[in-house]
Amino acid sequence: MTNATIARPELVARLESELNALAIAQFASDEFKVFFETPLTIERARFAAIQMVFYNNNRREGWAFVQARSPWAVKQAIWQHEQDELFLDPRAGTDHRALMSNQAIALGVSPEDVARAEPTPLVEAVFAGFNYLNASEPWLGALTGAHFLERRNNGNIIPGGAMSKRWRDKIVRELGVREDALISSNVHIVADVDHSDAIWDAVAGAVTDDHAYETAVRGARAAARFDRAFRGALGHEMRVR
Repeated sequence: MTNATIARPELVARLESELNALAIAQFASDEFKVFFETPLTIERARFAAIQMVFYNNNRREGWAFVQARSPWAVKQAIWQHEQDELFLDPRAGTDHRALMSNQAIALGVSPEDVARAEPTPLVEAVFAGFNYLNASEPWLGALTGAHFLERRNNGNIIPGGAMSKRWRDKIVRELGVREDALISSNVHIVADVDHSDAIWDAVAGAVTDDHAYETAVRGARAAARFDRAFRGALGHEMRVR
């Protein structure tokens, strides 16, 4: 489960079970259903790909909030995590912002349109919510919330495949796009397994009492609500295009 020193293994096991159940339940939520049940057109796929570039920016802001307020060892774990995202992921040969931008371009968005794009008001509001969570929750709650989003994309945990795999398969199935063209989805199918496993060590090592457990659960539940809001916003925005 983890290589960290565990003070309360029964609490850590309970937290892991809680996070897994919460992650799996996301896919049965109304917001995720709106997202995945919206029929795709190429314009809708392009729109979603562009908004994911901004989602990546927001995740970098979120991890920075957590890192600024966390203990030294957790700062180190986050720094290792963020090197893939900000500098170079060996699985991709680039950073993740470029990776997501390149997937939009592979779907037919021009580099100029990617550069000019902005998040929609609904999406921007969700990002403000994420940033409020990351700035206002205790560092362990914010860390667990940020970790939860990658756990929700961990295909070893989610039956039937996690977010990136389900979205990639939907684009391939409904639009006939080649699987190997969806470079960001392909990398994240693997990367978020590694990332969630690595950050879990930091979370598990910090769950030392009931208060820490409750703090971690509260952060994950808040992140899950914003996660649903983001997918619901994307689903709505796609349907009006």
